[in-house]
Amino acid sequence: MASEPVLSLAELENIALDRVNKITREYWTNGAGDNSTVQENKVAFNRYRIRPRALRNVQNIDMSTSVLGQRVSLPIGIAPSGWHKMANPVGEAGTARAAKALGTMVAVSMGTAMGSTPADVCSPEEVKSAGGSAVKFFQLYVFRNREYTRQLLRRVENAGYGAVMLTVDTAHVGRRISEIRNRPNMPHFLRTISFGSQLQKENPDSADFTIDASLEWNEIIPWLRRNTKMQIWLKGILSGDDAELAVKHKVDGLIVSNHGGRQLDACIASVDALPEVVRAVRGAVPVHMDGGIRKGSDVFRALALGAAYVWIGRPALWGLAYDGERGVELVLKILQEELKICMGLAGCSSTKQINASFLVQARDAML
Repeated sequence: MASEPVLSLAELENIALDRVNKITREYWTNGAGDNSTVQENKVAFNRYRIRPRALRNVQNIDMSTSVLGQRVSLPIGIAPSGWHKMANPVGEAGTARAAKALGTMVAVSMGTAMGSTPADVCSPEEVKSAGGSAVKFFQLYVFRNREYTRQLLRRVENAGYGAVMLTVDTAHVGRRISEIRNRPNMPHFLRTISFGSQLQKENPDSADFTIDASLEWNEIIPWLRRNTKMQIWLKGILSGDDAELAVKHKVDGLIVSNHGGRQLDACIASVDALPEVVRAVRGAVPVHMDGGIRKGSDVFRALALGAAYVWIGRPALWGLAYDGERGVELVLKILQEELKICMGLAGCSSTKQINASFLVQARDAML
């Protein structure tokens, strides 16, 4: 008897998590502290209810938008996340091919360049080759070893990447309880990335390959400008104050993100931080968002609050675990269909029409 089709990301999550081992499941599912931010990212969307309009000719729905000057078919991309081969041997290359097939983008994790074996990860060049025009963003952490960072920038620029996502919320690694507990049995590449301070104790020569916690606005942005022609985007902005500083320092774009709840527990939900950031930039740079998106209506609400584009992280990994490249395509297709229906029922025939007038704050959220 054939299994029933997967019709939502919630169903896909349950199936995928049942297929992977305990360490992988907890690595994907959990965040920092008691996971309050992980949960808040998802439930925060319920504070915003959709206020539909009627008789607005929604026979044809256009979900396309533009990112880095490139037209994409839907406003949903795949955020940088590490170690896709934990889910399926096709790894990051399969994820990139899925994004290309759906006409959207994937941002590539810096983990792809960390010197692991081909059994652990696809290289940045391999991912670029697989995804072509769908692969433009490369996630960047700045290590204390600046020469390594400089060489990495040159490497990904030569590979054809168009922008770096400087991840600014990881001056220190969040206290992730499950990873601390599982550490003795985690793959070596995970122990290396997740526990830089412990790695340094085990191998003092690795000290220069820990994330630089001394970064400041006036130093790192000019340094990046001197060392790459790629666009510079900041991932991890959650306040209007930092958004204004980003505009002052002439960055090219922002991603409102709390790292999927994996860094600062009790942190503001990404969707709650989004309006403040959008107001602060006043249209000077594009603002994207990630964190907690599980339905097409979540995408709609993020766009209504000012996001130009949204990124999904964990769902892509579930898709890989479910059915490899086709599983990631399924994730995007589910969100695409849900967004199309949501737009039509709300009275929007184009993403350009989605704005805050289509939302109202839930009554129970104001009590």
